[in-house]
Amino acid sequence: MRALEGWLNSSGNRVAAELDERGEQICKLVTEQLKASYKTICVDPQNPENDEMRMNAYTESPRRMHRVVQVALRLRAVEVIERECIWTLQLLPRYGVVRQNMHAMVRWYFEAARTLSNIDSADRRSLDIIEGLFLTALSGPIPTK
Repeated sequence: MRALEGWLNSSGNRVAAELDERGEQICKLVTEQLKASYKTICVDPQNPENDEMRMNAYTESPRRMHRVVQVALRLRAVEVIERECIWTLQLLPRYGVVRQNMHAMVRWYFEAARTLSNIDSADRRSLDIIEGLFLTALSGPIPTK
């Protein structure tokens, strides 16, 4: 973790800027993968025929994740990842989103980030660690409120 902290101090802002420059592309790619892979998540329980909630989830979930990554990188505050994942684990299952869906979105986001951004191998290794923090936090027990 100390190596990650050093990398965040020296490179976090630069990599955040690079990812933010490509943010729309990254999020659009993840949105398309969510739409293609998970057609039954986030159905509005009050109005199952209404696709608005599901379409909004497909679009906004990658954007929210992008913002969390930006905060973690720019503020050198990886603890926001765990807090976001706790919130996600508490809220989204009621809308049919399971851990497998969450894990897939994390993987797709970081895959797109590595593919679309212009970062070196050291930055890629650190992004791998950050991806692992998301996956680990999403694999833990669901805290009670």
